[in-house]
Amino acid sequence: MVMEFNTAHPARPLLSGCSASFTSLATPNGSAKSTVVPHSIGSNVHANRTPYGDSTHGAPTTFDKRDATELEFSSRSHLIILVSDGISGGCEWSNGSQVGKLASIAPNTIIFNPARAYLFIRKRTSQQHCRMWLLNIDPTLLNRLDVDDINVAGFQFRQQIGVEDQGVRQTLIAVKQEIEAPGPNSRLYVDTLLMLLLTRLMRCASSSATPRQPAYIKGGLPNWRLKRAIELLESNQTKTPSLAEIAGPLQLHPTFFCRAFKQSTGLSPHRYLLEHRVNRAKEMMKDQKRTLTEIALNCGFSGSSQFSVVFKRITGVSPRGYRLSL
Repeated sequence: MVMEFNTAHPARPLLSGCSASFTSLATPNGSAKSTVVPHSIGSNVHANRTPYGDSTHGAPTTFDKRDATELEFSSRSHLIILVSDGISGGCEWSNGSQVGKLASIAPNTIIFNPARAYLFIRKRTSQQHCRMWLLNIDPTLLNRLDVDDINVAGFQFRQQIGVEDQGVRQTLIAVKQEIEAPGPNSRLYVDTLLMLLLTRLMRCASSSATPRQPAYIKGGLPNWRLKRAIELLESNQTKTPSLAEIAGPLQLHPTFFCRAFKQSTGLSPHRYLLEHRVNRAKEMMKDQKRTLTEIALNCGFSGSSQFSVVFKRITGVSPRGYRLSL
């Protein structure tokens, strides 16, 4: 799932409204190093800014599932958004001159908005709450990568909704975890991760990357079929449905359904289900009375071993390590 915009256009003015819970993130006069200004429609939003050095800021944000929310971003920093839970109700977005929409946003989708680019997102109501993690990166950090084979001065990032790069996802999750639970030499470790993250973005979301056609523009599932498929995937928390069991009620061939589902969400049905179950396990881990084995079984894993392998593959950390960071 990728939508790519060229950012060489003037950003239109920000909305005048700003949710009070985002006050620490926004400065109406633009005096801060970065400006992130959301405008929410009756939304229950929670955000806490975590500065990490002079050039990096992380902000976890939660939207209630019943809320329809509009967000606008215009920043002097590069902004990366990790949509941890996905958005089952889908969303619409615009860069000021082009628009796009998806019936559903898969868990752990990454949105990249380069410095000084404009991004508008309208989140619809969804079946579950929506957590996002916003990371601001000072563009001057890119100068450290100004070596013989890279001309930083003529470099241009591109806006992307849904960065299809596993390296970007893994590195961003590692940055998030280190900022939230710093370890020894944490500042140096985060600095190294940021260089890796910028390098990966240069390869997949920049003027030097090979343009990629959005997979969901043609094909994919109609909204009603996609919503029904997600309901079928998420309805049974302990059993893994077969492709035939999901495609049957949709009156589709299993092979066609699998291909169309990935076109619509950027994930295969199996991967979507695993990420959904891992996100559910994260919520259950907040209850310290529950054992990891109990959580694994309740979330549809065969046991603690499979749970540990899948959890680490998706998040980059073991279930025990994640629980210790809570």
